[in-house]
Amino acid sequence: MKMKNIFTLNDWDFKSFAFAIILIQILMLIVSGISLSGVHLPIFNDIITLLYLGFIPGIIILRILKLHDLGNTFTTLLAVGLSIFSTLAIGLFMNQVYPMVGIAHPIEIIPLILTFSVYNMALLVISYFRDGEFSSTSSSKLSFKLITSNQFLCLCLLPLIAIIGAYTLQYYKINTIQILLLLLICAVIFAMAWGYLKSEYYHIAIFSIAISLLYYSVLISNHIWGYDIFFEYQFATYVIQNGIWDFTWPHAYNSMLSVVMFAPIYSTLSSMTLTWVLKFIYPFLFSLISIGLYKIFEKHTGPKLAFLAAFFFIAYNGFSYGWMVQMARQQIAEIFLVLLVWLMIDRQIPQKTRKILYLIFGVGLIFSHYSVTYLFMFMLLATIIILDVLGSDFGNILNTILIKLGAKRKYFGKYFKIKNQTISLPISIFFIGVIIVYYSLTSDSKAIASLFDALRIVTRNVQTMMKISPMLILAAIGALLIIAAVGYKIFKKISVDRDIDEIKSYHILESITSRAKTLSLRRKQFLIVFVTILAFLQIWWPFRFMNIVSINAQRVILLSVFFILIGFIMNIIRPNYYHFTKEYNAFGLFNLIILACGLYIPAFRGQLSLQRIYEVTFVVLAPFCMIGLYHISNSALSLIKKIDIKTRTKTTMKIIGVFLVLFFILNTGLIDLEVGQSSTLPLDNTIDAPIFSQGEYEAVSWFGDYKTNDDNTTVYSDAFSNILLYWLNDIRTTNPKNMSEMDVGSYMFLRGHNIKHDTFLYGNGEYIPLKEGEELSSKIYDNGDSQIYKRALDWNSTHNITNNTTNNITPT
Repeated sequence: MKMKNIFTLNDWDFKSFAFAIILIQILMLIVSGISLSGVHLPIFNDIITLLYLGFIPGIIILRILKLHDLGNTFTTLLAVGLSIFSTLAIGLFMNQVYPMVGIAHPIEIIPLILTFSVYNMALLVISYFRDGEFSSTSSSKLSFKLITSNQFLCLCLLPLIAIIGAYTLQYYKINTIQILLLLLICAVIFAMAWGYLKSEYYHIAIFSIAISLLYYSVLISNHIWGYDIFFEYQFATYVIQNGIWDFTWPHAYNSMLSVVMFAPIYSTLSSMTLTWVLKFIYPFLFSLISIGLYKIFEKHTGPKLAFLAAFFFIAYNGFSYGWMVQMARQQIAEIFLVLLVWLMIDRQIPQKTRKILYLIFGVGLIFSHYSVTYLFMFMLLATIIILDVLGSDFGNILNTILIKLGAKRKYFGKYFKIKNQTISLPISIFFIGVIIVYYSLTSDSKAIASLFDALRIVTRNVQTMMKISPMLILAAIGALLIIAAVGYKIFKKISVDRDIDEIKSYHILESITSRAKTLSLRRKQFLIVFVTILAFLQIWWPFRFMNIVSINAQRVILLSVFFILIGFIMNIIRPNYYHFTKEYNAFGLFNLIILACGLYIPAFRGQLSLQRIYEVTFVVLAPFCMIGLYHISNSALSLIKKIDIKTRTKTTMKIIGVFLVLFFILNTGLIDLEVGQSSTLPLDNTIDAPIFSQGEYEAVSWFGDYKTNDDNTTVYSDAFSNILLYWLNDIRTTNPKNMSEMDVGSYMFLRGHNIKHDTFLYGNGEYIPLKEGEELSSKIYDNGDSQIYKRALDWNSTHNITNNTTNNITPT
C-alpha cells in the first residue's frame, strides 16, 4: 500500500499541491489567531508553524523552478533551505521597509502573518503559471509497508528514548536511560556493519541517531545552556521585545539573521517561547543535514561507506554536545553549507537553476554565520582558482613534468576541463561583494572587524613561529615580483601543449615511478599498514589508560585525521573507483589545508576553535576517513590471512564499525563515566558548566527586583554566573580574582555549584575559596539553589563576626 508523499509535495498534481498549500495557510491563520490571544497550543502550533516557515515557501519555489523527481532527501533539504532563506529575506525586508511606511514594529504577529500569507500565495500563483501542468506518479508515493516495518519503528524509538533520558537526568539525576541510548546507537552501528540493517533504512537510521544525540544533549535542562547561545538568545529577545531588529547594535552576533530574524519570527507566530525554539526547533532542522550528507556520500562511496561516513560526522563530540548545541547560528549555517556542497557536485539539476540556488544558499550562509562564511569563501575561491589554473596553459607545464616522470597521458590543460560546472569566479566575487556590503552596514561592521582581527593575530603568530621579520617578508614580496616578471616570458614558451612523443622523459625518474607503479599488491598493502603503525605510535605514544577524555578522545580524532589523509590519497590514485568530482577533490584539498592550519598554527586554532574547524571540515572530509580506514583494514587482513574478496570486504566493514563505536563512546565520555573519571555533561550533571537551574533563574529575577536601577553598587559573580546575570538580565557584574577585592556594600551572587563546593570560578578557569567572602558578608537571599550576599565588612576590618550575625532573608 502506498500513499501520497508530503516530502515530495512539489511532484503532486497541481490541484492536490495547491489544496495542501492552502490548507496549511488556513491552519497557520488559525495558529496566528491563537497566538494573538496569548495562547500556545503545544504540538499543533509548533508543527503548523514549522511547516509554514520551514517547508512550504521552499517547496513552492521548487515548483516555480520546475525541479521534480529529486527524491525525498534532497527535495526536503532544498525546501527547508529555501524556506529558511525566505524567512530571513522577508524578515529583513519587513524590518527595513515597513518603518518607512509607518509600521514601527514589523516583527509582530499581524504584520508577519499578513506578509507571509501574501508571499506564499504570490508564489503559489506564479507556480501555477510556471508549472501548473506537471504531475508525477513515480516519486510521489510513500510506502506504508516501509513506515510500519519493525526496523523503522525501532529506529523511531531512539528520539523518544533520548527525550525521556534527558528529562530523567534533569529531574532525578539518573543517567541510566542516557547510557542505554548510547548503547542502542552502538547496536545500530554494529547491526549495519554486520549486515543486519537493511540498506533502505540507512537514511532513516542516520537521521534518528542525529536527532537523538542532539535532544539527548540539549534537553538536559529546561533552559538554554552553553556559551554563545546565551548571547544569541539575548539578541533575539531584543527583537521580540521591541518588535524590530536594531541592526546598529555593535556586536557581530547581531548581524546573524539566523538568530535575530528566524528565531523571533518563529517564536512570535507560533507563540512558542524563544527558549524552546532554540532547544527544539533548531536542533530538529540541524539534524536534517545528517541524511543530506549520507546522500552526498552515497553517490561516491556506495550506501555502506556513506552511512558510516555520515555517522562519523555526527559521532564527533562537536555535533552532539559541543559547539553545535550551543550555537544556533551555526546550526542554520551548516544547513546552507551542506546544500552548497551538494550543488557543487550535482549534475541532475540544470546548470542555470543550480547556479541560482547556489547564489541563494551562499547568501543564506552569509546571513547565518560569519566565521563559517569566511572559511567557506576561502575554500571556494581557492577551489575555483586551482581548477581554473589546472585547466589553463599552466596545466600544459604540469603535463610535461608528469610525462618526464613517466606518465603515459595528459591530465591537465584542455584535458582537465569540467563540463556543466556550478562554481565560477563571478559567483565567488558576488559572494565577496555581499559579505562586504552586508557586514559593513550592520552591527557597526563588527563581523568584518573580527576577520581582520583574526588575520592580524594569526599573521603575527606565524611570524613568531617562523621567526620572520617584516622586512624579510617585504623583500620576499619584491623577489616574487621580479621572478613573476622574468618568469612570464619563460611561461609563454614552456606552456605550449606539446605532443607526448616530443617530450623526453628522465630515465632515472621514469624508472623510479615505473617501479612504484609495478609494486606487487602485497608490498603496497605492507606499505599502507607500516605507515599506519608509525602514525599510530606517533599519535598514541606514550600510552596511558587514564585521562581518557582529555587524551585518548583527542588521539582517536587525530588518528581519524590520518585516515582522512590516506583516504584522500587513495581517492586521487583511484579516481574511477570512488567517482568524486574534480570540484569535490579540490574543495576537499583546501578543507585539508584548513584542518592542518587548525592543528599546527595555535593562533588560527585559537581564533576559530579546533572544534569548529573539525565540525566544518568533516562535512566534506568524512567519506575520506572511511575510505582510508577501509584500505588500511583491507590491507592488514590481506597480510594476515588469504581470504576471498567478499569475506574480506565483510570483515573490513566490521572493523570500521568497531572503530566508529570506539570513536563514538570516547567522544561521548561513556568510558570515562564507567571508570570513574569526569565525563561529559549529558552523562554527568555534576560537571561545572554554564547550565542553570530554575532556582538560579528565580534568584536572578528576585535580585533584579530588589536592586533598583539607580543602584550602581558592584555585583560580584563567578565566570558562569556572569552569563546569567549580565547577558540574560542586564545586571552588570565583576569577576573578582580574590574575595579581598570586594567593596563594602557590594553584592555577591552564588549559584548552586558555588554553594556546594564553596568555590568561586575566576575567568581563567581557576577556582578560588569563598570563605572570606561569606564571613565578611550578610546573606540577603537563599532559595536552596542560589544565595546572594551583601558585603558588610572591609578586608582590613576585624574578623570577629559569627554566623549569628548573618541576616537570612528568604523570600516566599
